[in-house]
Amino acid sequence: MKQLCTVLLSLLLAYGIMFAQESKVTIDSDVYDSMLAGESTETITSGAYGSKLDQESTEALTGDEFGSHILVANPGPGNNGGSANWAIFFNLIAGPGGVTITGMTTASNATPDSSYSIEFFTRSGNALGGPVGSGPGSSSDGWTSLGTVPVTQGSVANGISLLFATPIISINPGDTTGVAMQFFDAGPRYFGTGTPPYGTYADTNLTLITGDARSTPFTPTGTWFSSRELVGEIHYDEPVPVELVSFTASVHPDGNAVELSWLTATELNNQGFQVERKTESTSWDNIGFVNGYGTTTETQFYSFIDQNLNSGSYFYRLKQIDFDGSFKYYELAETVEIGALQTFYLSQNFPNPFNPATIISWQVPVDGYTTLKVYDDLGREVATLVNEEKPAGNYEVEFNASELASGVYYYRIISGDFVDTKKMILMK
Repeated sequence: MKQLCTVLLSLLLAYGIMFAQESKVTIDSDVYDSMLAGESTETITSGAYGSKLDQESTEALTGDEFGSHILVANPGPGNNGGSANWAIFFNLIAGPGGVTITGMTTASNATPDSSYSIEFFTRSGNALGGPVGSGPGSSSDGWTSLGTVPVTQGSVANGISLLFATPIISINPGDTTGVAMQFFDAGPRYFGTGTPPYGTYADTNLTLITGDARSTPFTPTGTWFSSRELVGEIHYDEPVPVELVSFTASVHPDGNAVELSWLTATELNNQGFQVERKTESTSWDNIGFVNGYGTTTETQFYSFIDQNLNSGSYFYRLKQIDFDGSFKYYELAETVEIGALQTFYLSQNFPNPFNPATIISWQVPVDGYTTLKVYDDLGREVATLVNEEKPAGNYEVEFNASELASGVYYYRIISGDFVDTKKMILMK
């Protein structure tokens, strides 16, 4: 019996070893490549991309994650190439709606499945032209580094890379952005003999004019080649417009202010919103500005309070302004009604403490003679801000204390039977 158990145990151990060996050899090159891709993803920083790719999602990434549109440049294979540290230059021209570059493929002289890196530079306007010692590529002036990104070569030596994420490159409608890609640990490969003209590839949204190559970029030395076409693809997204979900208004609890609220679902190059107001007897006036979030696909909430309003009807609209100066109006559907004022009120000055100026506001519900004066901490009058008949309404005045010393001051309003005093602090 003991011998039988020993035999069975030996068989089980042998089977376990065989199973382990069989499991080990099922890890093929595709899985290994995915593991490497996941490992290299961790080197991606927000400084280079604006957002960090998630390692766990790396294996699931497809072309759509790198842009919903693809502009195919020269399909290759490249018939010329350079060495590590060389750069290739090209121009990108946005169509009427603007574009955002998010990913691409490119050719290099790297060995199959190896890793290398590319640093991206951009400049406003043309990046092409000029012999050695001249042209945009011969100086760092005007160029901005967007960061260095990891790239994995495809399965062919001297071939095209796998699809990789680029730094975000947003191009406004009709604008030209010059791009330089400097290669490290591998050299660029491209197509062409160096003789004009430049190659042009275009669709309805994006035009690629490609390009030049330089052995020592951003210096006046080195070899300059023209008409070297980019081999690969450029992946991009069309602009996400500012999508306003809602725009509402409500009368503030104090009765003489209106709070505007609006919500956006998406934004593209949104500088912000100019808030405008009019009444039945006035034209549109700019009453404030609220900064936007640039480009985002996350829901954003905005609000603005229009204060110190008299009774009457008010109309509001938003002027949404892009960074390129283009704009669009969004008008509030309803009219906002402010009722007659019911109470006297003196607001706390703002800012407080202040240096050297602050705003004092108040409201009076009836016509009457009004005085507003400022006193020092010894009760001595130092300024008269108002001293006249005032109709019912909301008011504000600026108090400038540039000629006064730091300290505690008091301001007092008298309007009919209403008297109120508040403290403020001048801090120089």
